[in-house]
Amino acid sequence: MADDRLLRYAYMRLTRELDARFENLLLTGRVAKWYSEVGHEATTVPAGLALESGDSLCTLHRDLGAILSVYLDPARTFPGLGFGEPDGRRPEPADLLYKLTCQLLGRRDGFSHGVERSFHYGYFAPEAGICHVGMISHLGAMIPVAAGCAFANKQSGGDRVAINFIGDGGTSTGDFHEGLNMASVWKLPLVLVIENNRYAFSTPWHAQYATERLSSRGAGYGMAAETVDGNDPDAMATALAAAVGRARAGEGPTLIEAMLGRLRGHSVGDDSLGVVPEEDLERYRAEDPVPAYAERLVAENVLSAAAREEIESRSAALVEEALSAALEAAPPDPRIAHRSVFAVSGTPPAYPLGPFPGEPEEKSATAEPAETTYVGAVNLALTEEMARDGSVIVMGQDVGVFEGAFRTTRGLFARWPERVLDTPISESGTLGIAIGAALLGYRPVVEMQFADFITCGFNQLVNVAAKLYYRWQAPCPIVVRLPSGGGVGAGPYHSQNPEGWFAHTAGLKVVCPATVADARGLLRAAIRDPNPVIFCEHKFLYRRIKESLAPEAEPESLGAARVRRAGTQLSLIGYGATTWTCLEVAEELAGEGIDAEVVDLRTLVPLDTETVAASVRKTGRALIVHEAQTTAGFGAEVAARLADVAFPWLDAPIRRVGHADRPSPYAKVLEAELLPSRGKVTAVARELIAF
Repeated sequence: MADDRLLRYAYMRLTRELDARFENLLLTGRVAKWYSEVGHEATTVPAGLALESGDSLCTLHRDLGAILSVYLDPARTFPGLGFGEPDGRRPEPADLLYKLTCQLLGRRDGFSHGVERSFHYGYFAPEAGICHVGMISHLGAMIPVAAGCAFANKQSGGDRVAINFIGDGGTSTGDFHEGLNMASVWKLPLVLVIENNRYAFSTPWHAQYATERLSSRGAGYGMAAETVDGNDPDAMATALAAAVGRARAGEGPTLIEAMLGRLRGHSVGDDSLGVVPEEDLERYRAEDPVPAYAERLVAENVLSAAAREEIESRSAALVEEALSAALEAAPPDPRIAHRSVFAVSGTPPAYPLGPFPGEPEEKSATAEPAETTYVGAVNLALTEEMARDGSVIVMGQDVGVFEGAFRTTRGLFARWPERVLDTPISESGTLGIAIGAALLGYRPVVEMQFADFITCGFNQLVNVAAKLYYRWQAPCPIVVRLPSGGGVGAGPYHSQNPEGWFAHTAGLKVVCPATVADARGLLRAAIRDPNPVIFCEHKFLYRRIKESLAPEAEPESLGAARVRRAGTQLSLIGYGATTWTCLEVAEELAGEGIDAEVVDLRTLVPLDTETVAASVRKTGRALIVHEAQTTAGFGAEVAARLADVAFPWLDAPIRRVGHADRPSPYAKVLEAELLPSRGKVTAVARELIAF
């Protein structure tokens, strides 16, 4: 068997060859941008080689070496050098490099078929043991996601690990703290490698952080940490082997700071290299790890002239073959731009870890329907789905022993302590972990203590979870439960209705149940859905409405509105708590001889436009009521669609009644002044009838 050092050099040389060719393509205008890894190979290649089949690799711009060493079988990539027997599970090197170069060039045959740029893709090949989670441009955001992959590995009972990279600049983000803190608290098998080239984009280290070494932060999280010479692949391999060993042994995460020289700008040719003092730049060039390592191996009689020639010629040939074919490959089919943002029911996980432990539990339902509150229905749905499916996990602040701020998780921790997880106050970290776990086959249900707090995790939802299926065709089955809405005098930070924020983001489903039965049925459907679902539970309804629920009931369907009361003269359209307002108004109008129909949207995304339009075509009048602020509230979208599909049937303008464009005040008398009250809705309804 060949020396491990020879294997490191082979991958480092192949990485440099591909990198150099893309730098040339940039200079000739055949690619618009290139993020070079030159100078990082001694850090990234050992990281990739430290992983085994089933582990997770989470990369950034400058981690090509890790990608190649994870993807490619060394025996087939460098035949004749004694790198063991071929691994038949891994793709052929030529095929893989062609697909990769197509990705980097934006061709149809790339991993994302032209949807994503360069290294922003994900590649999931369970049969080959490859789980590669790419990046988003918001640096630091993928650390919690990588922690989620590590969580899934630990939760499934195996010894798989996740390695993630971050630059020195990204260590200043909140997600760096949240991801590492949660990884340490939960002892997750995560290795985070900081590629510290001291300048982020162009900001020198002393303007980014005050500590002498970024590895010193590890002590604050209670995790192992060290600083390593990132130009020394042997030192990196030793540090990574120890970190991976700790992770596999259940000893938790490790933070490795790899010190590197800045040899290129943030992207090639962006002039950011000019911030590096010339004397430092000269030193970094002298320490360039690829030629320096080759010289060391020659001196140590590890790299013979014949082996060096074989590695260099083979690297050049592989890259030339792949790149020549990719440059001639077809551009993306324009129809790809319109591919769905939603996975269909039954879509398998991107990288399934199952089967999950345990069989579906027997139902212990009573024979007769039982009267249940809205909050009880939420609890019932969680209980039913956790009993049915071992991949369902519940996480959030105080959801375990305390059983939730609103007691929606009552009894769950006692029954499934390993699947009901209390989290720190860490919305972004929790959501990122849920996303990573979902990619590997789990179905996380995350409770925000109040809907208002979702802003602290906004990026994970709108830029990671929402876009995954469109970008990578990877389903992300998470449910985020939001106790939302006003009417209880909770003030501006505990009363918001954020559904419009998420309805605007392609790739998120948004559900707003109004009834006890829907709280149960729609939540069960949301948990089974293969997409991220924002589930808005109006807390005013939690204990104010009751309904008898059958012990056996199938999940409802997402995307189906429902006519709650039939009528012929006016359509009152609401969702959540305003459905009840509409029903009260319809009852009052009936006493005046006005026959109003009430339509409950139930699901905002996908929206059942046809049911709403059919009602308006029948009545000729539409009044939309929602508790969110009026300007840009979801009612505007409903109104726009009705103007498109029902305009010839309208006998009056489409009207909306929403919350005044103000934050929600604390004093109930002030709050009531701004809410879409029964009186306000009735007054506008009368105006429409008289029109």
